[in-house]
Amino acid sequence: MENEIYLGQPEYTLRRLELNSGALWYVCIAPVFGLFLERYAGSYIVGAALWIGCVVSMLIAELIDLHLVSKSGYDTSKLRLWIWLFPVYVMKRERLCGRDILKCALCAFVCLMALVLNGFVRSISIDGDYLTVSVQNTNVGSLDNFTGTSARVIGDCVTAYLGDDAAWSNEKTADTVWEITATGEHDGAQYEVVFSVGYDGYAYQSLSLERLVKDGEELHEDDFSDLARIIFIDDEQTDTGSSAESSDSE
Repeated sequence: MENEIYLGQPEYTLRRLELNSGALWYVCIAPVFGLFLERYAGSYIVGAALWIGCVVSMLIAELIDLHLVSKSGYDTSKLRLWIWLFPVYVMKRERLCGRDILKCALCAFVCLMALVLNGFVRSISIDGDYLTVSVQNTNVGSLDNFTGTSARVIGDCVTAYLGDDAAWSNEKTADTVWEITATGEHDGAQYEVVFSVGYDGYAYQSLSLERLVKDGEELHEDDFSDLARIIFIDDEQTDTGSSAESSDSE
């Protein structure tokens, strides 16, 4: 038997292996990073900068991938025309290189998810009614002018004090500020519990207990703090024994 020396894989196979580009994989999954990072974007401007940066980084990754494909001997002149449409670019790139289009399906799904779930699109459905429900379901500890701990949500606390008949309303008082008001009766007196929500159309800026009104008279300082304590952290209502206090929002 003659001795055989194996010198490696055929050139074509090597070229195919070289085309497993990390840059292309980045294009396919970068929108997932964008959706994750936008959770930490505290304003409209930061959110916009984040997504612009995500798109720019995907374009750079495509250019890196184009260089690799061209270096491997493929004609990329037509492929360059599709760099602005990420799923189409991935599909045409994989077809040009004789590969399957699984990455294209992944890229299309992830891009669609990012288009539907990003904060700017979701903000379209956020109005006064949505913010009212959001405030009702927010933990008391999330109030900016609240110190201490509480396991209860705002809506439960207000309902416990004003009763199930408490009425909720909302009003936009500035470009990025909404007031959410709960009105009701307790021990024969009429109360208004007013919350201020800062929302810039993309991210929540603030949530605070803005005013407490009893029989048409706004409460201040100790009266404000005492009533806030009764509504939100009184032991008889929370059964937690926690000690906390709410300061005057003025």
